[in-house]
Amino acid sequence: MSRPQRRMIPLPSGQELTQGPNAIRLHKKKDRFLFMTYNLLAQALVRRDMFPHATQKALRWKFRKQNILQEFLDFGPDLACLQEVDFWDEVYYPALTKAGYETAYYKNQNKKHGCAIIWRKTRFEKVEQKSLEYDQNGQPTFTTGNIGLMVALKPLKQAAKNPDPNADMVLPDEEEDEDESSANSQDVELPGGILVATTHLFWRPDGSYERLRQASILLDKIQEWNKDLNYTILLGGDFNTTPRDAAYRAMTRNEMPVQQVPNLQKWLEDEVDRVQKAETAAAEAAETAAALAAARQSETQQNGDSVEQLTAQTEKLALGATENGVRGGIAASEPKSDLPYRAPPTGIILPKQAPAAVAATTPEKDAIADLPYRAPPTGIILPKQTIEATTNGNSKLNLAALPRTMVDSKTFKDSADPKLQQLATIAASGEDAPVVAPLEAFTPAQDLKAAIEAHPRCISIYGQYETLTKGDPAEVNAAGAAQTAATESTASPPPAVSTHGEPTFTNFATWFKDTLDYVYLYDQPIPESGARLVPLRLLEIPDKSFLGHGLPDENFSSDHLCLMVEFAILSRH
Repeated sequence: MSRPQRRMIPLPSGQELTQGPNAIRLHKKKDRFLFMTYNLLAQALVRRDMFPHATQKALRWKFRKQNILQEFLDFGPDLACLQEVDFWDEVYYPALTKAGYETAYYKNQNKKHGCAIIWRKTRFEKVEQKSLEYDQNGQPTFTTGNIGLMVALKPLKQAAKNPDPNADMVLPDEEEDEDESSANSQDVELPGGILVATTHLFWRPDGSYERLRQASILLDKIQEWNKDLNYTILLGGDFNTTPRDAAYRAMTRNEMPVQQVPNLQKWLEDEVDRVQKAETAAAEAAETAAALAAARQSETQQNGDSVEQLTAQTEKLALGATENGVRGGIAASEPKSDLPYRAPPTGIILPKQAPAAVAATTPEKDAIADLPYRAPPTGIILPKQTIEATTNGNSKLNLAALPRTMVDSKTFKDSADPKLQQLATIAASGEDAPVVAPLEAFTPAQDLKAAIEAHPRCISIYGQYETLTKGDPAEVNAAGAAQTAATESTASPPPAVSTHGEPTFTNFATWFKDTLDYVYLYDQPIPESGARLVPLRLLEIPDKSFLGHGLPDENFSSDHLCLMVEFAILSRH
C-alpha cells in the first residue's frame, strides 16, 4: 500500500482571521510557520515481537532512517518537536543541519533516545534552552528516565532569501505581492517570542499517576522558565496519555469521572504497599540465603573432617594382605569402581550390595538404583504426573505442553515466593523500575490535579478533528482494507470512537492503537513579550485502511503519525 496524501484541513480560527471585513492578509514567508510533533520510534526500541506485521526491510535501520528523514523534509516544517530520537549525532543532527535547521537535543544518561526541538535558522533564533528530568523532581513512582525540553525562540526580522519551503501551504485564495521582497526588507514591528516545549511522558498502561505527576512538573517548570521571558507557550509531544487519561483531562479541563482521581490515589497506596513488601521480602530472602550459605559451608567443613577421621581409622585397622592378595575381604587388584558405594557427603556410606537388598524390601517407586550417584538437576523439578502428561510416552519432554503460570514480570511481582519477587525486581530494572519510598513522600493525586488546573488551560489543536472531518473523512483505500481483512491478525483495533474531539489514533502499533500525541497552545491573554499565534490548518490523519494491521511499514517508518499545524504568527497589536 502506498503512502496516502495527507491534506491540510482549514480551521475555523484561520478562516475568521483571513476572511470577512476585518481579514488579515498573511504572507507565507514571514507571517506563517509550520509546526510539527513526531515520535520517530527509536531504533533501540524496535523488536520483532513488538511489530510482527512489519517486513524485515521496514524494521531495518538503514531503511528507516532514510524514510523518516525523507518524510520530514517533504513536509518541511519550520519548527518541530521530535521524540524517541536516537542516533542523533550520527544521523539526525548532520542531516538536519545540512537542511538548514538549528537544533536542541537532550536525553537521560541512562537512555538511548531523547527529545529534540529543531527550527529553521532563517525563521527563528534561539534565546534560551532548558531541560527537565522528571525523576529528579519530587518523588517518582518509577525510575522512568523521562525528560522535557524547552527552547525560547524569537522570529527573525526578515524573511528567508532562499526558495520558500511552504509554497504548497498557502491558503487557496492568496497570492504573494510582486513587491513582497521589498516589503519584507522594511523595518517593521516583530512578533513576540515563543517558548516551545516538548516531552515524552511515562509509557506504562498502569502509569496514569506518574503521567499526572510528570504533567504537573512540566507545567510548573514552564511557568518557572517563562517568568522572565513572558513568551507565548506552544507544546508538542508524545504525552502517552489517551483522551481518557487523567493527565489529558486535567490539562485540557475536560470533565473527569468522579472516581478517576480517587482511583489513582488508591493505586498509589496499593503500589507503595506492594513495593515495600517486595523490598522487605527480597531483603529477608537475601538474609536467609546468606545464612544458608554459611550453614552449608560449616556443614561441608564438618563433613570433610568426618571423612578424614573415618579414613584415618580405616587405615589403622589390622587388615593386612592375605595369602590370596585380598585386604579386608576386598581384592586389592579390583578396579576403583568396585569400592563401597559412597553417597553425598551428608549421607551414609553403603556397601555396593546395599541397593539390591534395600530394593527387595522397599516399594518399587522408592528403589535405589545400582548406579553411580548423580547430583540433582539445577532446573525446575516437575511433578511425576506433569512429566507423564507432557512426554506422550517418549523420553523427551514436550516443553510446549508444560503449564505456563509465569507470563510476565507482573506475575512474578504478585508471587509469594521472595525469589520470584526478586526476579521481578531484576526484570523490571531500568527505565520502569518501581521506587521504594513511604507513602507520605508522594504527592496526593488530588494535589497533582489541582496543581495542573492552576495553570492556563491547554488547548488541543487536534481536539477539533472529529468535528472537522465528520462530513469530510480521510480517503479510504478499499484495496488496502480488503488486503488487511484477508490477512489473519491478532492486532488490536483502534477505539470505535474518539474522545473529546481528538483523532481516533495517532499511534497505530500492532498491540496498541490510540491517541497519544498532541499540539497544545496555552489559553491565556497574549503575554507582554509573546507572539499572537492563530492556528490556520492542521494535517490530516490517514484512514486506517492505508495502515494495515500496524505500523511501522515501508511507507510509515514509525508506529506514530506526525501531527502538524500551520500557525499565523502576529504581533500583539
